[in-house]
Amino acid sequence: MIFFENNLLFSGKAHTFVINLQRKKMVKLKDIATIQTGVYLKNAPSPDTCYLQVNDFDEEGNIRPTVRPTTSVSSKAARHLLTESDLLLAAKGGKNFCAIAPTQLGPCVASPSFLIIRIDDPTRILPEYLCGFLNLPSTRQLLTAQAQGSAIASLSKADLEEFEIPLPPLERQRACIALTRLHRHEQALYKAIAERRRQITDYKLTKIYKDER
Repeated sequence: MIFFENNLLFSGKAHTFVINLQRKKMVKLKDIATIQTGVYLKNAPSPDTCYLQVNDFDEEGNIRPTVRPTTSVSSKAARHLLTESDLLLAAKGGKNFCAIAPTQLGPCVASPSFLIIRIDDPTRILPEYLCGFLNLPSTRQLLTAQAQGSAIASLSKADLEEFEIPLPPLERQRACIALTRLHRHEQALYKAIAERRRQITDYKLTKIYKDER
């Protein structure tokens, strides 16, 4: 498990993370960002915009390679187009992962399953730092605990606005980002190794079964 302590990332228990954060400068999300809900759009016959839904991302907030444009945005709805520094927080169903808007795909709009976090001043807090913090297991647990709803748990815009986050200097934020990237790269390598081992095992077993015939 990875989390912030002394403004850096390293392994340990989630409750230690929460206690230590109380000693840092804390700010409410509404004081550093504008939060809005996603919008409902229908499919278009000649789509040019990606309509992002929770299932378009994996559990770690990575966009799936199969995502394609499915809708179009009118001039009236253009204000809902995402920018490259927008954050998407999955607010329904208990997943609560956070992802940076995948604008490399072209024009994108988020569905109502997301809360969109638009940072007011990127020179004060870096989007990737905030995304990393919101993806911490301990943060996800706190957000999940705040979600309400009898059928499908949903995190409200009001609750997210009141949520407090640590705000270290930019130098420390960059250090957290670097370690988060390193961790993700490490996890990707582990997955690749596991997949390669599975392929080798399948090949050997298939050969053994064929030889037994």
